[in-house]
Amino acid sequence: MLSDNEKYKRLIIRCLQGEATAVEQQKAEHWVNSSDENRRLFNSYKDLLLLTTTDAPVYNAEVAWSKVKERMHNSKGLVIEPKPRVNLSRVFRMAVPAVAALLLIGVGIFSLMKRAPEMVKFATTDEMASSLQLPDGSSLSLNANSVINYPEKFKGQTREVTLSGEAFFEVYHNPERPFVVHADGLDIRVTGTSFNVKTINLGEFVEVSVNTGSVEVYPAGPEPNEAMHIRLSAGEKATYNNQTHSIVKGVNDDLNLLSWKTGVLVFRESRLKDVFKSLEKKYKVSFIVDNPEISNQRITARFEDESLTEVMESISLIFSLEYEIKDQQVIIK
Repeated sequence: MLSDNEKYKRLIIRCLQGEATAVEQQKAEHWVNSSDENRRLFNSYKDLLLLTTTDAPVYNAEVAWSKVKERMHNSKGLVIEPKPRVNLSRVFRMAVPAVAALLLIGVGIFSLMKRAPEMVKFATTDEMASSLQLPDGSSLSLNANSVINYPEKFKGQTREVTLSGEAFFEVYHNPERPFVVHADGLDIRVTGTSFNVKTINLGEFVEVSVNTGSVEVYPAGPEPNEAMHIRLSAGEKATYNNQTHSIVKGVNDDLNLLSWKTGVLVFRESRLKDVFKSLEKKYKVSFIVDNPEISNQRITARFEDESLTEVMESISLIFSLEYEIKDQQVIIK
């Protein structure tokens, strides 16, 4: 025995095809108007029949339903002979492929939504650097004022992350799934190594320095130019100009490249002007030197975990200098 819903569903089809009596048409209209859910079901049947009709110009669900209501109002309750019967089996034969197609589309969309990994955004403040581990076992240290975006789980042929700022990567070795860093117009591709990436001047320049292993760098784009691909080995660096899209390869001679990560500053016969630049980066201060000759003095030293005051006390004793720290400025006299 058919349920009431099934009876009304069949009645709706009979009305839309013009084969229902006036009494049936009145019952159908009353049922459709009795609830929003019934009206949604009616509209879905109209849309489904429109999707499955092969000769669309002959059938119009809206016109059919208008005629149904017109006949009900004109009948005054009298039974009107229906139009020639339409083969209901044809209606359902046409409806089945559309329902199947809609189900397939729905399953496909659900699968895509299920497959799409959640993205994680991790950011540091101007007072903090931080370390974290990525889903594949790789690790990174993120410098202050930097942002890293990565998927909750790596899927596909590559492991891809996006960086703004500075980070030191130690990539888990996996030749089958290269690790790719997108950094302000430059892509860095590796399978397993350690390296530092730094964006400079709001992304105008990107600097890549390799600590161990090797990496490949090239300008980002849908069709990367193979001629622009440059391989870097340990001890080498590359600087990318985002304006000219050029890459310059060189040697990394900065002993304090990772001082932001290690907290250690090392100087070997370094000029004081270079020492002051390193101190500016680490302690977020600026140096003012009133005597240019001071800047050319050389020093060999190692500082680890000392405060700025402690560092300046050591330098002042070595060179018999006077200094003053005021409002994030170090004034050398």
